[in-house]
Amino acid sequence: MPLYILLTGFTVWMAVEAVRRGDAGRWLWIILVFGPIGAGVYFFSEYLGRGPLSRITFRLRKVTKADLQAAEVEVRRLDNAPSWTDYASLLRASKDYERAAEAARRAVERDPESLDAQYELGLALLMAQRFSEAREALALVVERDRHFDSDDALFALAKSLVGARDDAAARACLEELAERRARPEILYELAGTQARLRDREAALRSLQRIVDEAVLVPAYLQRNVRPWVKRARWAMRKLR
Repeated sequence: MPLYILLTGFTVWMAVEAVRRGDAGRWLWIILVFGPIGAGVYFFSEYLGRGPLSRITFRLRKVTKADLQAAEVEVRRLDNAPSWTDYASLLRASKDYERAAEAARRAVERDPESLDAQYELGLALLMAQRFSEAREALALVVERDRHFDSDDALFALAKSLVGARDDAAARACLEELAERRARPEILYELAGTQARLRDREAALRSLQRIVDEAVLVPAYLQRNVRPWVKRARWAMRKLR
């Protein structure tokens, strides 16, 4: 029975995410017809591929020279916001952050209303450690859609605020995220911000939450959580 409840909850979660992300037309029927199997396929092929882990941490596959060459052809052929945004994303994944920022800026020039282009610009600037510029770009995204990219736009904005040494504003963003997300990287960033603001007790509570909620994570995701638990325990010892 507990496994059935877990799988049902996972299926519902993926169905909701598919609708919220605009993927319902391609994925919703697969998730509903095939249940947990369809939800699992969506999770690994789309949710992880475009969600919190992919945008800030990694891409599911290594970007090759051929990928970049193909993207260069597309920007020359189409010269529109989507092609420049995709090219910027590939450059960022290749850790060529300055060129990624330039490509993303061209995407924004071609369509100032594109949140994807603006977001890619903010991420490239963030990874290039141009924090003040990243903050401006990401703030525009969050202003228009507070939950953009499953709250990762707000998390990226918080990171840019930390980099710009605006811990008070970063704390407000991170505390908002922590109210609706239990992701350990958010809680760890929040604890660090609280500690820098000399709120030791709040920092300890955030770190303890990482440890406490780790036991609720499914077994197949435990390896992603363990490093954060170790960091949290080490930080708690240091604070105490």
